[in-house]
Amino acid sequence: MAISRAAPACDAGIVDHRVETAQKKREQMRARILDATTRVFARDNAAAPAIEDVVREAGISRGSFYNHFHSLDEALVAAGIEMSDRMISDIVPLYDFLREPWQRAAVGFRLYLLRDWQDPTWASFMTRMDAWPHKSRIAITMSKDLIRGKELGQFDFDDATVATDFLMGASIGVIQAVRCGVPDPGSYIDSAVRMALQSLGCSPELRERAVAFSRKRLADCASGKRAAWDILDPRSP
Repeated sequence: MAISRAAPACDAGIVDHRVETAQKKREQMRARILDATTRVFARDNAAAPAIEDVVREAGISRGSFYNHFHSLDEALVAAGIEMSDRMISDIVPLYDFLREPWQRAAVGFRLYLLRDWQDPTWASFMTRMDAWPHKSRIAITMSKDLIRGKELGQFDFDDATVATDFLMGASIGVIQAVRCGVPDPGSYIDSAVRMALQSLGCSPELRERAVAFSRKRLADCASGKRAAWDILDPRSP
C-alpha cells in the first residue's frame, strides 16, 4: 500500500510564493486597466470610448482585458468605484472625525469641489453620470449621514436614496461648471455648499454656519493651524 507524504515545508513555501506572486500580478494588471479606463473616459472626445481605446491606452492585449472584465461598462463601473473610494480614503482625516451630520455634509461637499478644482483629470472622469455607482463608499457614507441628520432634525427630506442621488447629481453639475471656469471659484463653491444644505432642508441659520464652518476648517488645515483630525466643537463657526 502506498504511503502518502505531506509536501515538505519548503515546497509549500514555494507554492504559496507563486500564488502570492500571481495574485499580485493580477491586481497590478487590473489596476492598469482601471487607470487606462479613467484616462480614456476623462478625455473630451466626441466619439464614445471603445474597448480598443482602453486596450491601446493600457498597452495590453484584448484578451488581457477580458481576463478581468466582461465589458467596457463593467470596467467603467469598477473605475468609478475605485475613484470614489480613493476619494473617501483621501478625505477621511478631514472628514471622518466630525460629529454633526451638517458638518460632514458641508465639508464633504466642499472637498469634492476643491478636488475638482485641483485635479482636472479626476473632474473630467467624475462628471460622467455612470462614474457614480450606488455601491461606492461615498454613496453609502453619504446616505448614512443624511439619515442621521434627519433623525437629529438637522435635515428634512422624504427619502434618503433620492436625497443622495440628488446631491450626487448636483455635484456633477457644479464640478462641470468649476471645471469649465467660473469668475470667482471661492464664491461659487460657497454658494454651492449653501444650496446643497438648502436642498436637505437646513434652516437659513444652519446653512450659513455650514458654509463658514467648512470654509474655515479646510483653510485652517491647509495653513497648518489645526490638525486635520481635530474634532471641532459643533457650536463653533
